[in-house]
Amino acid sequence: MILGLFLSPGDSLTKQQKSGQLDRFINYYLKPYSKNFSKVYLFSYGDNNQQFKLPSNIILIPKPSFIPYQLHQLFLPFIHKNIIKTINIFRIFQAIGGLPALLIKKPFIVTYGYHYDKFAKVEGKPIKAKLLSWLIRPVLNSAGKIIITSKENQQYLQKLNHEKKIILIPNGVDPQIFKSTQSKQLSYLILAIGRLTHQKNHQLLLKTISLSKFKNKIKLIIIGRGFLKRFLQSQANELDIKLEIIDKIDHKKLPQWYQKTAVFALTSKIEGQPKVLLEAMSSGCACLTANFTGNLIKDGQTGMIADSAEKLSKKLDVLLINQKLRLNLGRAAREEILKFFDIKKLIKKEIKLLNQTAKQ
Repeated sequence: MILGLFLSPGDSLTKQQKSGQLDRFINYYLKPYSKNFSKVYLFSYGDNNQQFKLPSNIILIPKPSFIPYQLHQLFLPFIHKNIIKTINIFRIFQAIGGLPALLIKKPFIVTYGYHYDKFAKVEGKPIKAKLLSWLIRPVLNSAGKIIITSKENQQYLQKLNHEKKIILIPNGVDPQIFKSTQSKQLSYLILAIGRLTHQKNHQLLLKTISLSKFKNKIKLIIIGRGFLKRFLQSQANELDIKLEIIDKIDHKKLPQWYQKTAVFALTSKIEGQPKVLLEAMSSGCACLTANFTGNLIKDGQTGMIADSAEKLSKKLDVLLINQKLRLNLGRAAREEILKFFDIKKLIKKEIKLLNQTAKQ
């Protein structure tokens, strides 16, 4: 059985390496694929003349450097038609990357991980939002199966009459890597991880900290890169908040950051099913989040949720002053991960689905 992989538009192994996510992709996706398929073709939107340590039966198909990735989606099926003929089934990591599959006419499985048009609207891109809403429909209509990561997505796809295609396989995390060692916690360290964009809404987190009784003791670390970096640093200076922004941390080094934080914060406007929240929960962090769609936290049980800076700040103060509560919430969060979000179990379920769909 031969598998083809399509990354999201514009994505590449080089890009994942720069963001610190490549090891995760190789260890938890490419290696299991390589053990269960005779050959795997990975179609990238970059990586021309780049070398990576991949399993021997995974063949990287880079994008020619002279073609913009938007056009490459259209040309790819024709440039690589001889390779594509040999492939039994395709795996598309997000529905926005499904355009080549529409031109290939072979069975494929796609993930609908979040509401792409709504994300574009949050970032102030209404034209892009409309284009995405048009593109997604034919991709979902043509898919053999649609992997969803949350029940919110399930409800949306049921309205589009895709109920029979839906398979719930949430995002996962390795609980053997992301584990709890609360003895290393620094009492007033707040950690946030995510792109520096409007969607992640780090501005709300800064406002929350500014209202805290412990503002002068708190240090906020944000791991991420994006166009709002200077704006966030300026806002932190105006609010007299101790902020450090780290562009990237290799995925292998993230566990130690979760382990030493007092509170992990995620104040996004909207999410799909955020991997960083899974990692924080698996690490036994006390999690404080905004009330966004796609939230995994159960308020008061596995973390705390609030919908304004004032309410978030009050809950932050409770967490900072009560170590026992932090530990209890962290333990409960980790139990949730162990039951439902172990990535090694989830990838086995996905591989089984790929084989079944290819044979239908």
